[in-house]
Amino acid sequence: MYSAETTLVVPGPRTQSAVSAAPPPPAQWHRVLTLLADISLLIGTRSVWTSAASHRPAVAAVISVCYASILACGVLALVVRRARSLARVDLCVLVTGVTLVLCAWVMLHNGSDEALLTTQAARELAAGRPVYGQPWPWLFGHGVALTPTVTGGYDLTYGYPPLAPLLAAPLLWLGHGGTPATAVSTGALITGTVVLWRMLPAPWRSAATMVCLGFGMLPSYGRLGYPAIVALALLVPVVVRWPRTGEGGGLGAAGLARAACLGAACAAQQLRLVPGAVPAGRDLRRAAR
Repeated sequence: MYSAETTLVVPGPRTQSAVSAAPPPPAQWHRVLTLLADISLLIGTRSVWTSAASHRPAVAAVISVCYASILACGVLALVVRRARSLARVDLCVLVTGVTLVLCAWVMLHNGSDEALLTTQAARELAAGRPVYGQPWPWLFGHGVALTPTVTGGYDLTYGYPPLAPLLAAPLLWLGHGGTPATAVSTGALITGTVVLWRMLPAPWRSAATMVCLGFGMLPSYGRLGYPAIVALALLVPVVVRWPRTGEGGGLGAAGLARAACLGAACAAQQLRLVPGAVPAGRDLRRAAR
């Protein structure tokens, strides 16, 4: 017979270093923002899925996967314990939103009268013919809305700045109708959303997904081919980094890039800007110092 002594080891209290090593949990408002962005992607998706189920089953299958992703992201937004994990959920919500926007564009890409006018302007531009002041009455009718004027007639010409036709000209191979213009505006919306998502602080990134891709509002304008969507995307870096304009007494490379984006936005949509806003802001910053 042998007897063995058993030594009981009682764990002591956790040290301060062990407690501080644990990553902090994400803020509750961050969870709520991620959940709201996730839920906002559901709005307007059912009609696209219904149309795709009868005409494009592959697109309907992709939308079904997005439904599963929305459900999974909603659950993960409530249960993950680390801020880094919630940031990954934010990225998944963004990818899901971009995928849904592309699926909706595949199903609905003919656009409105603005898209038809922009595409026709791109064709005229590619052919070396004048764009402005040229009426194109054959574009209207058959469900395409007409823009009435105060004199009782209708506006049958292209009246927007030239950036949208310039961007649509390389995409004329996509087909007839307003498809090239809607591709430009939808692509600009997606690009602007990704840029805004990247520029915002990590806890606020889902707000970019919700505002730009959620609720179906801005994506529908993109599918209609509005040139204002292109201007909106170009204004994203200008607005987000506006307080940094003129820091150090000069624009710098980043300031020049934002100025170029502002000028390009004016070339996409008529914008009413206050002359000298940037120099005035710089002077006010200097006076505050």
